[in-house]
Amino acid sequence: MAPSRSRSTQIPPCIPKRQLPPGYSDSLLFLCARRVVAHHPLPSLPAHLYPILFQAAFLDGRPLVLRDLVAAWPFPVLNFQRLVGRRELLRDHPCKLCVQAVILAVVAQLRRQLEEPGHDASGCRLRVLDVTGVPDDPAGRAPDGMSVWSGTVALAKACVEVSKHQREFQRRGSKRHKGRSGAATAAAAPQPPGVDVHADLFVNGTSYGILRDALQTGAAGPLRLKCRELQAEELSASGIVSLLETLDPSCVRRVDLRFNNLGLTGLSVILPHLSRFPELRSLKLQYSNVDVRRPTPESAIGIRCLAGQLGMLPSLRELNLGSSRLSGNLRQILW
Repeated sequence: MAPSRSRSTQIPPCIPKRQLPPGYSDSLLFLCARRVVAHHPLPSLPAHLYPILFQAAFLDGRPLVLRDLVAAWPFPVLNFQRLVGRRELLRDHPCKLCVQAVILAVVAQLRRQLEEPGHDASGCRLRVLDVTGVPDDPAGRAPDGMSVWSGTVALAKACVEVSKHQREFQRRGSKRHKGRSGAATAAAAPQPPGVDVHADLFVNGTSYGILRDALQTGAAGPLRLKCRELQAEELSASGIVSLLETLDPSCVRRVDLRFNNLGLTGLSVILPHLSRFPELRSLKLQYSNVDVRRPTPESAIGIRCLAGQLGMLPSLRELNLGSSRLSGNLRQILW
């Protein structure tokens, strides 16, 4: 039996159509796609039309259509930025309901695959959901009311939910397949390949707990969170280290640690953990409260240590130490 949908996850049929920038409204294919997605449910359509239909449904704000498209997605990768187009389109058309619809569709698909392995009639081939580039405003809220961290929390909750469902399903299977001796002999049912979710994550004290749980429990689960850019605010050094240790080393490209009041001591704790990310390109350490205006032997040692640890990041191309009160000491760090 398919899982019932709670009231909190109900998706309204559509939201008001938005004005599109020049270059989209004059495309005959796009105009036809907009007419198709204006009706729900969708008719049976060839696979090569799914990308343009996704684009039209997202830009016109049709979450129910997006849900159905994702449920039968015929390709292994679904990349928001490539499908919707230029990054400014994602910025100008933020849609909480559409993003939620895609996440819920992936969760529902994985639940079906767990419940009925090998009997997926939808034909969904999705293996990678890439939502990197979907912008958030660290200073406040997006126009539709979606706060910065709520996107991260929505993904984290989805990972935790699917992992929990997998454990419950395995536990039920163990009970059903107990041998006569009473020992559990759960059937080795094939597990679904799952979906990797590539995302830019924002974390603060509010979202820290659920994100940590998602990264820890979901790493080997059906829905796996892969972080491209981590932005952390107002966390302790130990909390940041705990998150860094759970990230996939091959995926991280940028780390932004701001307003964390780390000081030289905190930075010396965190920086060694960044060396496990071979593709780290950008590191921002703004407002880290590194005050060396009154130099001491300890601070001099700390700066030399900081310089050495930064030298262990061979792929680094951008370093931001803004508002860190390091005036007069940059030469020692960058030497």
